Amino acid sequence: MAIPHSDPALRTGIGAACVHDPALVGGVAVALMLGTYGLFGVPVDLPLVVAGFCGTTLTYLFDRVWADPPEDRVNRPARVAWVRAHPRWLAAEAGLLFALGGAMGLYLAPTTLVWVGALGMVAGLHVVRQGQGGLGGVPKPVVLAGAWAVGGALLPLVDAGRPLGLEALLFCGYRGGFILPNLLLADWADRKGDAAAGLTPWAVGWTARQVRWTATASLLLAAAAAGGWGALGAPLLLVVLDAVGLLLMAGVVWGLEPTQPRTLLLADLVVAWPLVPAVVAWMSL
Repeated sequence: MAIPHSDPALRTGIGAACVHDPALVGGVAVALMLGTYGLFGVPVDLPLVVAGFCGTTLTYLFDRVWADPPEDRVNRPARVAWVRAHPRWLAAEAGLLFALGGAMGLYLAPTTLVWVGALGMVAGLHVVRQGQGGLGGVPKPVVLAGAWAVGGALLPLVDAGRPLGLEALLFCGYRGGFILPNLLLADWADRKGDAAAGLTPWAVGWTARQVRWTATASLLLAAAAAGGWGALGAPLLLVVLDAVGLLLMAGVVWGLEPTQPRTLLLADLVVAWPLVPAVVAWMSL
């Protein structure tokens, strides 16, 4: 994520830190996990939530900061400038996240650790393959949406000992379809910098209309999966409230300009929408 160069209030201080620091993305991961806990009525496992925050933040910290991708100098100059101005802060943050995330691992069940390790491998491959697109021929947005969906939707259920039947799989598909438009927009918005850096990802040859319709198809598939999940017994009020996130994402896709950094920030915040129905679910207990 980045911020407009014309907005000096967000280029320095707390505003810039909130936008550029990968901890914001870690917070989105926490919101997704808490959404799953609330919607399925399972107890929150604090060590897993903290580990999820640490792992997600570290992944994006390495991807955006330590890897120093050359395309970011075109796509995200404000973020590059902020990163270069705060090396000590980012190094301390990385050390704290490593220590805290590692400590939380001691409290996780073996099965959960296997799933966490698998997600960590996907994240590691993504960072190592910086700028090379997706994995195994699968486009990068699809790979990342799948990883986010598994970590946010299935991992809390695995940790709680819930069987991964049709209900859980439909819910995971619903989450993946909800998250994918965000990643499509972000990749497409970065196409100019990618091309300038000599990269040829899928987004270089796509038009805004193609991206918007592909994102819309993803949201429609997500809505179908949400309907199937709800038909299997999920509380109707919570299903409808959670599905409001699909409408919000559609508003971002069709109502905002994908190349504007604020659009990408709003898309990230929309992904955190599942926290709202989770809070409603807890209030109704």
